[in-house]
Amino acid sequence: MNRRHLLTLITTLPLAAGFSRSSPAAPLDKVMAKGVLRIAVYRDNPPWSWRAEGRLVGIDVDIGRALAEKLGLKAEFMELTADENMDDDLRNAVWKGSILGEPVADIMMHVPHDREFGLRNDMAVLTAPYHRESFALACNPARTECRGNLVEMAGSAVAVETDSVPDFYLTGAFGGRLRGDVVHHLTPAAALADLTEGNAGAAMATLAQVEQGLAGKAKGLVIRRGPFPGLLKQAWEIGLAVKTDSRDLGYRLEDIMAGLLADGRIAGIFATHGISHVPPGV
Repeated sequence: MNRRHLLTLITTLPLAAGFSRSSPAAPLDKVMAKGVLRIAVYRDNPPWSWRAEGRLVGIDVDIGRALAEKLGLKAEFMELTADENMDDDLRNAVWKGSILGEPVADIMMHVPHDREFGLRNDMAVLTAPYHRESFALACNPARTECRGNLVEMAGSAVAVETDSVPDFYLTGAFGGRLRGDVVHHLTPAAALADLTEGNAGAAMATLAQVEQGLAGKAKGLVIRRGPFPGLLKQAWEIGLAVKTDSRDLGYRLEDIMAGLLADGRIAGIFATHGISHVPPGV
C-alpha cells in the first residue's frame, strides 16, 4: 500500500477471513431497495483506484463494479482521501462519515485484514479478502545488486515513499547501514520513476506498486519479491469492510467474492492491469 498508516498493522497477527454467520444480519434489503451499491475506494492510489483522463479506474474499481453487477445493482463510488490512520478511514468510509458530512459507503475496498485492527474497530467488520499483497524491491543490477544480501546495496541510491514501511525498513535495518542511501519521494510512483529514469539504483514499494511503476520500463531491471530479513510482516491480505449492522451484506459479498475468485474473474482483473494476483490464503 502507499498508506503510511500500514505501519500500525505491519507487526500484528493475520486475521481469519470472514466472520461468524451467527451474528445478526441487517441492511442488505435496504441496499437492494435503493438499487445502488456505494463503494469507498482510496483517492490517488494506483494501481488500485485513481483517475486517468478524468475517469475513475483501477483494480479496486473493477472489483467493486463486479460485486455490484453480481448483486444486480449500479456501482457508485466514494473517493476517500486517506486520513491519519486506517481507523479514521473506516470511520469516514463505512460507519460514521467524514466531518464534512459526506454519507458513508456500503462497503470499503482495500482494507488490510488484521486481527488486532479488526478487534479494535468494532463498528466495522472485515470480510471477503481478494488478494495477498507483499513488498518488493526493484533494482538495476548494473548499478546495485538487490537479489542477495541487501547490505550490498550500500553506496547506491534506494528510492522510497516518505514515511512508508519501506522507508522505515531500509533506514533502520542492518544497523542503519543503508540509511544514507535512502532517497525520499512523495509517492511510490515517484520513487519508481527515480529508478526507471536512472537516478536511483533501486526502489522499494508493494509488489503491485512496483509492477505498475515498471510497466513498459522494466528492461534491464530485476524485481526481488522477498524475503526481506528483519521485516516482521512480509505479506498481508486485503479485502472489504462493512458496517457492523450490515453483516448480511457482508455475507452475500463474501459468497460473491469466493465465486469471482474461483471462476478466475478476479485474476483476470489483475491481469488486465498488469499486476500479479496472489489469492488470499496462499
